[in-house]
Formats: sequence, structure tokens, C-alpha cells
Amino acid sequence: MKILNTLIFGLATMFAMSNFASAGTAVPADGIGYTSVTSSTATPLADGSTLIKQTSHGLWIETTTEAGFPSEKVADCNVTMLLSAEGAPIAYRAVCTASDVDGDLFVGTIGATKPDFSDCAWTAHGGTGKYAGVTGGGQCRSLGPITKDGNNSKSAWTGEWLLP
Repeated sequence: MKILNTLIFGLATMFAMSNFASAGTAVPADGIGYTSVTSSTATPLADGSTLIKQTSHGLWIETTTEAGFPSEKVADCNVTMLLSAEGAPIAYRAVCTASDVDGDLFVGTIGATKPDFSDCAWTAHGGTGKYAGVTGGGQCRSLGPITKDGNNSKSAWTGEWLLP
């Protein structure tokens, strides 16, 4: 009987552990985000370029969740963007915090320097709870506006989490 109990406990433990990636493991982190601009200020600069500062609020949905993290997160970002005199993006940088259903917070940055955002990249900087010590990153891309005024947009990302 003791062997049977040990075997059942061992199998249950293996099953539970198989649902979570182990420390030091890289796991896919792919998803899509829907974002709305909540505030925006534009400052014209002497050279004709424009500095834009925005705050945004959105819903991020991971399409891969092998790390055992909830797939849906509510995100708030502080964005700084520089546009050329012609209106082309010169630089884009955002610092974002995303919280999940458990109340744990993820911190990440997003950046691009090419006018077509083809070099868009994200980086994970840890957070609280299950996100403490998480690193990683990958590529991101705009999927365009979802309203005519451009204040609501869609984006996607691909990459990986590195668990501590």
C-alpha cells in the first residue's frame, strides 16, 4: 500500500510540475494587443519635428501560455514618440505595466527607430508575483488602427520568456 501511495504521489507531482515551465526555461511568448490612447500631447520642436507623449490602456492576450501565466492582461503604457518634420516616425519608446487576473504585474519596454517600425522589439523586465525575475524579449509589429482617428490600434508580438 505504501508503494502505491508513493507512486500516486509521484505521478501527481509530475503532472503538476508538467503544467509549469521550470526555472531557467525559455518559453514562447506570442500574442496580440488592443490599445486605446487615453491622453496625448504634441510639442513642435525648432527643427520641425514633433515630440509626442501619450498614455494608453489596452488588453494584451497571449496566444502561447506554456509558462502557466494567465493569457489575458490589462496594460498601461507611457509612450514617447519623435516624428520628423514630414511626420515620419524617428523613434518610439514605451514603458508598460500589465497586470493579470491574479494581480501580478509585468513590466516591459517596447522600442523602434525605423519609420516603418520594422525593428520594433520588446523586452521583459520582471515584475511582481509570478513575473518577478522574468526576462526575455522579441519582435513586435503594428497591425494598424482599428478606428479612423488612429487612437485605437492593434499590435502583435512574438518572442520568449526566460523564467528565473
